[in-house]
Amino acid sequence: MNLTWVETLGERMPSMSVNERDLPEDLRAAFFEEIRRTFVYPYGTLLCLVGNAILVAVLWFFLPINLYDLFFNVHGIFFFPIVLASWMVSDVPATNECATDSIRMAAALGDETMVTRLLRAKHLVLWIFVTPVVVVIAAVIGGSTGDWITMILAIGWVATVPLSSLGISCMVGIIWPYHAISMKERWSDKRRWRHYWLRWGILVVLPYGLVPLLGIIGLWPAVLLYNHARSLHVSIDHLRLGESMAVMLPVAWLVWTWGTRYAARLTTKREGKLREYLEHPELG
Repeated sequence: MNLTWVETLGERMPSMSVNERDLPEDLRAAFFEEIRRTFVYPYGTLLCLVGNAILVAVLWFFLPINLYDLFFNVHGIFFFPIVLASWMVSDVPATNECATDSIRMAAALGDETMVTRLLRAKHLVLWIFVTPVVVVIAAVIGGSTGDWITMILAIGWVATVPLSSLGISCMVGIIWPYHAISMKERWSDKRRWRHYWLRWGILVVLPYGLVPLLGIIGLWPAVLLYNHARSLHVSIDHLRLGESMAVMLPVAWLVWTWGTRYAARLTTKREGKLREYLEHPELG
């Protein structure tokens, strides 16, 4: 839900300066600062999460069957919390983290430790808001169906895999960031349609395919387990599920930590172009 009311109305955040001393001293401080920013006008991250949750729920339960496959390639009630988690983080907060926090990010450029800290704080805040919701939904589905093994697998996925996706998808906003510009302003400058519309449109749609795809990286132990069990014509028992979870958790953690570190190094490599872009919102 990238077309937030902030962009539609053409609102702008007030100009401000950030000195080095204003940046968080550690991950804990960065996390609580990000929590605070989430509940400050114009509530961009919060609106994206809620908007995407409503969108996927409406499409999942009310979309005509002949249109269902256009949006979802999986079926089954236990896939709903997995799809919900993917869509909730598949938006600006996942792939445009530099431009949406351009002042602090510009101040942090050149300090890879600080950039890593800011990125991880943003990811943890998304995780805090998304995970409890989808875990409760998965638990309710498990309780109503009695399929506890599938429920545990679904909970394990939504509690870990989104982090691994965020660790990689954040690089999109480092390579191709974009500022929030009102639809009226985008439409008025037709001479820059390739930048204002084509580039922006691609980056708006890209997260919905990219983030779920990256989730497969963290899910591959469970996929291997399922395929192996199916080839042997056996069911997935608790031991096999435990083995899958034991691998899936550290894989997701390693992908996330590596991804955020590499993303920080990428900001150093692109510091000149990235700083110029972040300091000029009119570039779109």
